[in-house]
Amino acid sequence: MIKYFAPLIILLLVLGSCSSVKNVDLQLVNEKHNKAAEYAQLGTKFFADSDYKKALDFFFLSLKINISIDNEKGIIASYNSIGKTYFASGDIESSRIYYTKSQKIAVFLNDKDIIAQSLNNLGELLLSEKKYDAAMKNFTDALNMIDKTEKNETAALILHNIGIIYKRKGNLEKAAAFVNRALNINKGLDKYKETASNNYTLASIFSKKTNYSEALLYIQKALDMDKKLENSPGIAKDLFANGLIYQYLKSYNKAYIYFQKSVLIYETLKLSNEVIKTLYKLEETAISLNLDDEAKIWKNTRVGLEEKNENK
Repeated sequence: MIKYFAPLIILLLVLGSCSSVKNVDLQLVNEKHNKAAEYAQLGTKFFADSDYKKALDFFFLSLKINISIDNEKGIIASYNSIGKTYFASGDIESSRIYYTKSQKIAVFLNDKDIIAQSLNNLGELLLSEKKYDAAMKNFTDALNMIDKTEKNETAALILHNIGIIYKRKGNLEKAAAFVNRALNINKGLDKYKETASNNYTLASIFSKKTNYSEALLYIQKALDMDKKLENSPGIAKDLFANGLIYQYLKSYNKAYIYFQKSVLIYETLKLSNEVIKTLYKLEETAISLNLDDEAKIWKNTRVGLEEKNENK
């Protein structure tokens, strides 16, 4: 869990602040806009690399500048980026704080698309807490605010999340229908990372239906896309999913290869929880292949990492 202490001015921000100032130096304002955008891009880069501490550093710098020039939409974007980073790092409560800040400003501005984004973000927190009915209400309310849903990237994200709820509840037909709607939107908008995520989820849905041939087709599409994007966390997830599918098919040699590829990337990214999860699977697969010595190595590595995490 990441602990980050923001400057006092950020924590005490009041909505509706800052009346317009005469004789503003527009060049200076533009420079600050550009600097805030630069910091946000750096934050996004570190987020993609799973370096959440550095990502937060830059997102908070971007926020500070956006506050200084009363750039309300920039403030909202910063709050959402900070909330997303806390969420990814496992700090749900800090994430909720910043997502709620974002929603309050969006409501103040009466911008329906931004309100929809905020409702979706808060819905994802509820989804992570398995509060499915509350999450579904957020997603449905958000979707109703969007006019042209079939051409809107926020709508695609919401549809994907609704599909995940149906998947969790066991309604796999509806789950696939909603995720496919999201996939079609993202394809039309050339949103490659989101398209990879849609394919990954569809692979999971077909795997649950024990339609492993379809599952392999979708996970290969996700893997190909993530490789083109050089999206390391996505590649690791796709490789792990491939391993699971081949394990279900009792094709243990292939599963073993995919799990080994996956764990190497997770180690590089320093995602210890994902490393541990993959080491469990390597141990299981090694046993299935009668590789008892290798199974012991995977187990000992896992136990050592678990003990290290407990002592932090």
